[in-house]
Amino acid sequence: MQMPGERLLERMWETITEKGIGRLLKPWQMRRESRATIDIQREEILILAQAQHDAERIRRGEVRLADTSAMRLVAPSDEDLSIAPEVYDRLALPMCAMESMIADMVRREVNTARAVLQAEAVLEEDPQVPPDQNVDEDWLFRWRDSASQVSNDLLQSLWGRVLAGEVKSPGSFSLRTLDFLKNLTQKEAEKIARLSRFIVINTIFRGAEKILEDEGIDIEFLLKMQELGIISGVDSVGLITQLKSMRESDFFCVMRSNSIVLLIKHNDPQKVFTLPTYHVTSMGKEIFRLGVFEPHIEYLEEVGKHIKSQGFTVEIASYYRVDNDRISPYNNRVI
Repeated sequence: MQMPGERLLERMWETITEKGIGRLLKPWQMRRESRATIDIQREEILILAQAQHDAERIRRGEVRLADTSAMRLVAPSDEDLSIAPEVYDRLALPMCAMESMIADMVRREVNTARAVLQAEAVLEEDPQVPPDQNVDEDWLFRWRDSASQVSNDLLQSLWGRVLAGEVKSPGSFSLRTLDFLKNLTQKEAEKIARLSRFIVINTIFRGAEKILEDEGIDIEFLLKMQELGIISGVDSVGLITQLKSMRESDFFCVMRSNSIVLLIKHNDPQKVFTLPTYHVTSMGKEIFRLGVFEPHIEYLEEVGKHIKSQGFTVEIASYYRVDNDRISPYNNRVI
């Protein structure tokens, strides 16, 4: 019996191993069929941690490579110090350069492997059928080069989610977005995550300033997000989002925000409502897809009250996804 995400995982491993990506994980990936996945993952994490530790010791000069073919480490000996300085320099400099290069290569491979493990964790419970389209080769190498530079756990998680999302739907993340993530700091990533709680159908409602400010999202914060290219309209006056009915028989509109949905209803299918908003940019839409965030209920209730004041019936509910195009609300509550 197949696990929920087995087909997507197979596609991911086919995609990356074909291009020589994630080579440190290949031996464990081949053993997955005969051993419990959780045991394999634990072993992978331990081996990667040891490889990173060894690379750091080489870089700091605490150990040297005794045998480059076997990657055997030894501590520097007194014999090294007994060599005449001018001879030692000629011998040591090429060796130091090679050891530094190897340490850097190991670091890059470890970082890439950790991002791959993050992608695996995202895909392993996803029952989606793999798409017919394959991940673009240039995109994949750009992803590898970028992910290999990141040692921070939070940022590695982002790179893992990017790979998982691209395997599920090739073309989901542009090369421009990869370049953006490559230069993203942990502090900036944390700020973007904070803002993500307030995204409703790719907008941010401007009518709940008090709630936003209480969460540290003031005008300076929003201008910084605009400067990063995540949102737009912060320095504009009167930016309005207008929404129409999704069906012809009566007015019905769905507004999703993380795991919560607002259901807007009215008897007149021609009626529209408006919201003062900031807009999420095209790149911002890709970035905000990378996380799973807690909704801000009080904020969403304020959005609902603003719509209700225009004559609509508004319900707030949780939902689960039926498929890629449909959701099913539950625990509905009228605002």
